[in-house]
Amino acid sequence: MEDLVGYAFAIGAVYVAYKWFSAPKTQRPPPGPTLGFTPKRVTQDMVTQVQTMFPDQPYDNIHYDLLKSGSVEMTCNKILEQGFLPPPPQVYFTLYPTQAPPTPAAPQPTSLPSIPASSSNATSKPSLIDRYGLKERAETDSSPIPTPPPAGWETTTEKREASLRERKAAMVLAARQKLLEQERQAAASAQS
Repeated sequence: MEDLVGYAFAIGAVYVAYKWFSAPKTQRPPPGPTLGFTPKRVTQDMVTQVQTMFPDQPYDNIHYDLLKSGSVEMTCNKILEQGFLPPPPQVYFTLYPTQAPPTPAAPQPTSLPSIPASSSNATSKPSLIDRYGLKERAETDSSPIPTPPPAGWETTTEKREASLRERKAAMVLAARQKLLEQERQAAASAQS
């Protein structure tokens, strides 16, 4: 009888040891319940395709959205509508560890011909005073801030265009007067 207890104990110990050592070492939880949705099949080509169209989007954001949608078109539409893809939750990184994403084979940009520094001054944009032909009015106008004409809707197209041109000119001259006044105040405070 005493031997029977010893044998039962030995068989139980062997059974526990067998179960212990035969269990898988790393048991990954199924991704469906963990992520909250059943992930779709995503290939590296799908991620690369989206990443070549939108290189500013992070690899993990693209991969996560493709897992949810399973469609390159839906992911691209989401980027176009929202302007970005939301980042994946922390659970995503436990199931899909971050790895260095493969860089798509994009052509290297060719070097552009250098532009001499002297030509950049020649092609600079004209000032608003020059663009709207207000040089004479700017030199003769000594009022503190010109007031724009009253905003009203004219009856003819020509009158409306003239009114809009005059309002635009008044705005440019007012901005110029404000800038000159700020420069005068800055110069006066620098001398003090």
